[in-house]
Amino acid sequence: MKKILLLCFSLAFVFNSWAQERVISGKVTATEDGSTIPGVNVVLKGTSNGTVTDSDGNFRLTTPASGGTLVFSFIGLATQEVAVGERAIINVAMNPDVQQLTEVVVTAQGLAKEKKALGYATTTVGTEQLSSRPVNDISRVLQGKVPGVVINPTGGVSGTGASINIRGYSTITGSSQPLWVVDGVPFNSSTNNNSGFSTGGAATSSSRFLDLDPNVIESISVLRGLAATTKYGDQGRNGVILVTTKSGNTKVGAPEINFQQTVSTTEIASWPDRQLNYGNGFHGLAGNTSPFYSNWGPNHNQIDSIAHPYPFSNSPELANAFPEFYFKRIPYTAAPDPIAFFRKGIVSNTSIGIRGGTDKLGYNTSVAYTTEEGYTPGNDLKRLNISTGFNAAVTNKLSIKSSLLYASSDMVTPPLNGATGGSTAFNTTPSLYANFLYTPTNYDVLNTSLFPFETPNDHRNIWYRTGNDIPNPNWVAKYMRDTDVTNRFFISSSISYDFNDNTSLLYRVGLDTYTQKQNR
Repeated sequence: MKKILLLCFSLAFVFNSWAQERVISGKVTATEDGSTIPGVNVVLKGTSNGTVTDSDGNFRLTTPASGGTLVFSFIGLATQEVAVGERAIINVAMNPDVQQLTEVVVTAQGLAKEKKALGYATTTVGTEQLSSRPVNDISRVLQGKVPGVVINPTGGVSGTGASINIRGYSTITGSSQPLWVVDGVPFNSSTNNNSGFSTGGAATSSSRFLDLDPNVIESISVLRGLAATTKYGDQGRNGVILVTTKSGNTKVGAPEINFQQTVSTTEIASWPDRQLNYGNGFHGLAGNTSPFYSNWGPNHNQIDSIAHPYPFSNSPELANAFPEFYFKRIPYTAAPDPIAFFRKGIVSNTSIGIRGGTDKLGYNTSVAYTTEEGYTPGNDLKRLNISTGFNAAVTNKLSIKSSLLYASSDMVTPPLNGATGGSTAFNTTPSLYANFLYTPTNYDVLNTSLFPFETPNDHRNIWYRTGNDIPNPNWVAKYMRDTDVTNRFFISSSISYDFNDNTSLLYRVGLDTYTQKQNR
């Protein structure tokens, strides 16, 4: 009787706990144009229970049955509080933050102007917001800080590019990347990609806006609308991102020295689910002599073992190198997921800068060095950034300003793309990721004692195919490299003369040049 009462009490407790919670869902849009807003923070007021909207502006949040108040917040938009009540679906339209109308922003001409006087949409990210996220990638700095700007990495390895899209700009055939302008000079942010998933080779190459060091940026303004981009013609059709670099203090005082060291880690987020019922073969037949490298063999519970797949009969050298495997039979079972192949990535960024000046002169110099060991073996990145800038008031009417940026990067990665996995049979470039995905489930890539990946003398590739024409992922990671070495110089100099409070003359010259060497 006691056991029955205890069971009834437990069931009642579980039902009561379930009844005390419910799921609230909805969509967040912009009042300006009705477009959805990704990355909006949705928090149950007074708690740490919250979520963010997805790429379509949708959200789902578990709340108490009693309801409560949801707080919607996003940089550049006015925070809203909405009472839940009895509703299960809550849609919210967010307005621009009116407090920002008195801000001073940089216009398309590179001039400072009150935001309320502009005839187009603009959002500014200042020094405090930029420094709150100490990373070496400018795209990650902007992530979630600018409404309507969607940033998606184009590759999962260190040093690869990112896709930046300003809400409202899209294209089917052309690029939707906005124009970058640094200190009034257009900044080349293109991505030189010499490969793809269908042709093989490296992941997408670095986007050149990654040459910017976030430590030297004073502010970033995102311009939208025809009036904002008319100055740059067709280049500004997808919007404009204006970057203003630090040029020093214009006040008397001791120089400011800033030293920053950050260390962070990265890791693979997930691995695609694999079927674990069938192994290597074709038409339900086992046999490592099949010319196909698919998983269409027998069910794993139908066969206990198969012969070792290496082509010893076709290669006396291979038979002599590994006699222990010549007549060996191996279990026909599903191997574990190869996610353990990937390592814990480490990112280290060191920067030192000095900034100072007087009431007539300001200067800023910074040096930053970044090393990144990616979570994919064989993927590494080294980057050096040197920048200097100054501004000077020669007279009460004449002023000059100049900035110089130098960036050097060296990215190394194994080939990662390739729809067929890469083979001599298909005349395609090997692919580390695809070779993992296409390896039959009964071959354990991580068990190199049972499946060696190279010959002991000449270090040739070995894998399960009869013709040995599919690269072993371990061999690809160890011996195959795609390199991308870049050196870049950027200079922006200007001279300004103020005739009176309403009239001035500005003359600006700039240089943006880089060399990029890719080896495959």
